[in-house]
Amino acid sequence: MKTTEQERLLHEVLHDENYAAFKAGLFDQMRLELTRQRTIRRRRRWLALAACLPFVAGLFLLLTPRTSPVRVPSSKVVVVRTVPLAKDQIVTSTAMTSPSKTVQPNVLFVTTAAENVAMVRTSRDAMEILTDAQLLDLFRGQPVALVTIGPGERRLILPEAGEQPH
Repeated sequence: MKTTEQERLLHEVLHDENYAAFKAGLFDQMRLELTRQRTIRRRRRWLALAACLPFVAGLFLLLTPRTSPVRVPSSKVVVVRTVPLAKDQIVTSTAMTSPSKTVQPNVLFVTTAAENVAMVRTSRDAMEILTDAQLLDLFRGQPVALVTIGPGERRLILPEAGEQPH
C-alpha cells in the first residue's frame, strides 16, 4: 500500500458516519458506566455506615453506667402514731458499781451465749466478771440451777420464778 492509500483509508475510517455513531455510543456507554460505579460506591459507603450503627449503639449501651429506674412515690400517706412508754419499758444507765447481793424478782434468765449478750460500756472502769460460784452465791437461799447448754453457753434457771423463756 502506498502512503496515500493508507491516508485515504484512515480518513475514510475516521470520517465515516458509522465511526462517529460508534464514538458517540461508546462515549454514552462510558458515561453510564462511570455513573453506575459512582452510585455503587455511594451505596457501599451508606451500607458501611448503616452496618456501623448497631456496633456503635451496642458500645454505647455497654459503656454507659446503669441507673435504676426512677420510682414514683406512692400516693398513700402513712400515719405514724406514738404512745408513751410505761416505766418498766424505759431503760436507764448508771455508773458501774459492784454487783448487788440482792436478787430482783423479775430477773428470770441469764445466758452467756454470744447471740444473747450485748455489752454496753458506759464508763472507763473495767467490768468485773463473775465466776460460776460467785453467780450461784448471789442466789443463796433460792433454788437455782446453772445448766451448760453447749461450749461457752450456760443458762441460770430459777424454777420458782414461773415460766422460763426458751
